[in-house]
Amino acid sequence: MAYRFKTSKFKNAAPQFPKREGWLCDISSGSPQSCGNHIKASNALMAFNIDAGGGSCLGVAPLDKTGRVGTALPKLHAHTELVTDLDFSPFNDYLLATCSSDKAIKIWDIPEGGETDNLSSPLLSLPSQERRVENVLFHPAADNILAVSVGKTVKLFDVNNGSERIAMADIHGDQLQGISWKMDGSLLATTGKDKKLRILDPRQKASAAETNGHGNVKDSRVCWLGNADKILSTGFSMSRERQVCVWDSRNFKSALTTSGLGNSTGVIMPFFDPDTNMVLLAGKGDSFISYVELTENSPYLTQGMQSVCEYQHKGMAMVPKRALDVMSCEVNRLLQLSQNAVIPIPYIVPRKNLRGFPDDLFPDTQSDEAAMTAEEWMDGANNQVSTVSLDPAKKSAIKKKSPVQNSPAKKPAADSAQKQSPATKPSQNVSPNLLINKPPTSQAGGDTAAAAPEAAPAKPLKKVLLPTTSKFRHMQAALMPRTTQIYDIKNVSISTFGECDGFHANRKWAAVPLGGPAGMIAIIDINKPGKLDDPPSIENSSPVMDFAWDPFDDDRLVVACDDAKIKVWQIPQGEWTGALTEPQMILRGHMEKIYFVKFHPHAKDVLVSASFDMTVKIWDLSTGNDDDRITLQGHTDQIFGCAWSSDGTKLATVCKDQKIRIYEPRNSETPVAEGPGPEGSRGGRVVWVCDDQFLLVSGFTRQSQRCFTLYSADNLSLCLASKEIDTSVAILVPYYDPDTNVVIATGKGDTTAFAFEVVPDSPYFLDVSGFRHNLPHQSFSFLPKCVCTVKDVEFARALRLTKTAIEPITFVVPRVKKEFFQDDLFPDTRITWESALTSQQWFAGENGQQKTMSLCPDNMKPLSSIPKAAPPPKKYESKAELSYKTDEEKKEELLSAMVNKLADKNDEPLPQEQFEGVDEDEWSD
Repeated sequence: MAYRFKTSKFKNAAPQFPKREGWLCDISSGSPQSCGNHIKASNALMAFNIDAGGGSCLGVAPLDKTGRVGTALPKLHAHTELVTDLDFSPFNDYLLATCSSDKAIKIWDIPEGGETDNLSSPLLSLPSQERRVENVLFHPAADNILAVSVGKTVKLFDVNNGSERIAMADIHGDQLQGISWKMDGSLLATTGKDKKLRILDPRQKASAAETNGHGNVKDSRVCWLGNADKILSTGFSMSRERQVCVWDSRNFKSALTTSGLGNSTGVIMPFFDPDTNMVLLAGKGDSFISYVELTENSPYLTQGMQSVCEYQHKGMAMVPKRALDVMSCEVNRLLQLSQNAVIPIPYIVPRKNLRGFPDDLFPDTQSDEAAMTAEEWMDGANNQVSTVSLDPAKKSAIKKKSPVQNSPAKKPAADSAQKQSPATKPSQNVSPNLLINKPPTSQAGGDTAAAAPEAAPAKPLKKVLLPTTSKFRHMQAALMPRTTQIYDIKNVSISTFGECDGFHANRKWAAVPLGGPAGMIAIIDINKPGKLDDPPSIENSSPVMDFAWDPFDDDRLVVACDDAKIKVWQIPQGEWTGALTEPQMILRGHMEKIYFVKFHPHAKDVLVSASFDMTVKIWDLSTGNDDDRITLQGHTDQIFGCAWSSDGTKLATVCKDQKIRIYEPRNSETPVAEGPGPEGSRGGRVVWVCDDQFLLVSGFTRQSQRCFTLYSADNLSLCLASKEIDTSVAILVPYYDPDTNVVIATGKGDTTAFAFEVVPDSPYFLDVSGFRHNLPHQSFSFLPKCVCTVKDVEFARALRLTKTAIEPITFVVPRVKKEFFQDDLFPDTRITWESALTSQQWFAGENGQQKTMSLCPDNMKPLSSIPKAAPPPKKYESKAELSYKTDEEKKEELLSAMVNKLADKNDEPLPQEQFEGVDEDEWSD
């Protein structure tokens, strides 16, 4: 064995760990769990999982980037859930495939030089799968062929047009854990949870060979060893010992050799270099890397050096050969993804007196030119990729390729209007707004006309640079004086249901649920602060599920009860005491208890409700009967919340089945759009923001952290951004101010209200100072804009309900010139307390907009009308007068003055030149 190893040119290849200056630092990779390696590299870029959005984002950077990046690292907002695997195309260093737990597969065209801004629009979205997608792997020889594993199925997609070409569903007995192509792309090796290794012939849709693999169901990996007939697999034995096995694909009954690697729990990630026969093994969670070398005959694997790293491996990737520093004898390079850094680990063969290119270490390697097209491979071709020399004198620069190329097997049509890539034709399985020729940097809500095949190329839009900080970032939230508070409230309920906000107030009344089985709600006059003696109430005779004030009638309250009834109460005018027991109206359309009720924002008497019977009903209260007008279907589990769009035409819901849906109730009883929502199943809320461009959803991550997620309303599968808040069991209830785009959110039992501003472009969320108190509260209820004192730059006011009191909170922005109306903070606001339509008009299909009003008081001038002040005079500086000169400086200054003075007289005549002579006859002897 020793003799065999000594014959290798690479026996002394050893890693040279760089100093910290050579790392990509200050990232957070989290603890992603999947069958992927969580980091991949091309000749130009590296992409890796980061701990943002629950693992749904990737960090993408140039391969040679080093230093601290932190929050400055651009993010690829790839999916709505954990990115399980990723892979770069071997023929396009900027084409990246990703897959996720959200059942989606996406193709990304990364800008040349790496991302400079966050990227959220994919080049192509492949059809959504029925289960979580575990692996993606490009074909090593044919262009635009992508293999994916979905549960027990292997599928092959043609990336050129987004179509599924092959599906092998009845071959594997359990979930797939690893896939690997033979170097020529003729066969595919797989390993799975059923403890089997298989060799597949994808074009025949059949298994060519099968054998018993590792004896444990824990994650296993497979790696085809180049173009040889050998396969390497890693996994666990029945006794949970880690194993590395080599198999002969021609005799697949038993392993050629098996090596044990101890009893650690980390999954072994294998990497093979066909040019050098080097095999590198790294286990997740380990801090060492094993180097072994593949030999033709027994023992097949010869042990090399084992290296210890400074940090544990979260993931690992091998850098392509064409990106190596060959003049330093770098024969391989790994990228280690640790908790907070990406660390390059080059393997160097030591050489003395290296004067030229060491061609004995670097045979010709695979080029970046595909050997065949997808159609040629599907027709049965098996071609080898051409090779190129790694000699720097012969090496060409890496250039970005077009993400799609016309297939040479298809001749372009004569008509210039037909000269298109096949990808520009919409596939039946691909949404028209996700065609592969869509500009990769376009954002949600952009003009989709440019993607039409026959449209003229659109001119690039001028990019608007949005601020990275909010005008409200220094917002001050404080309790108002005790003289404005209502206190000594008794028996406040602390156990309202999760779908209920817990507290609602309008300009006159506050509705406070009381404890007990009778469903009592206290009705408190908010304009009479002080100690509360015995407030009047309404008695519902059943536990209260939710309630809401009519926005256009301050004296009408609607209550949803546990007995599947919706009760409409009319509050008496003037003074009243005791308890009301007879509602004005009862709605009985639901079959089970009700989740929540919401009024329409524009149309009077239009009410929406959702029930445990998984239906959403829309009612017309003006008819006086209990017949619902519209019933919406499509939910498969508990409905957490709903929200009307600002124009009142659409309704969005968030559901326990982890879906968000958009309805157009007057046009269809089924959702017009549907997409993945938050991962957690504890509860949530949804609200339309930024003029109905986006949906903001509050919920929980899989790690039980409260978070906000932003979705494009035009494409619910597009998660634009995610903001994690903290860890708590209380559902965050958001209040959104459409005038300022500020969101203020809090939960039951919290002592803090969080705030941020939503902007229509990256980074989408701008931090704003929140509210904090030492005592917990039950809920917030925000009042209409007209109650704000704009002279104090108060842009929002809320009532805070505690166990014993109602406390007003004011939200102000500190400004210097308060004598002027801050019109940049107070645009004309909608008159939300006046309806724009009747219920009959809305149900008939009419749309209306509420009137707007200016909040500027009559005796104040707008700040924008004040001319800008002249710049202040320059500050007096005494340095010039207090400066001291040395003797040499004084001498030099004196000589310069003398020279300048003499230079001024160069043009003047000399005195003797001005004397006149005498005539000759005047001379005497």
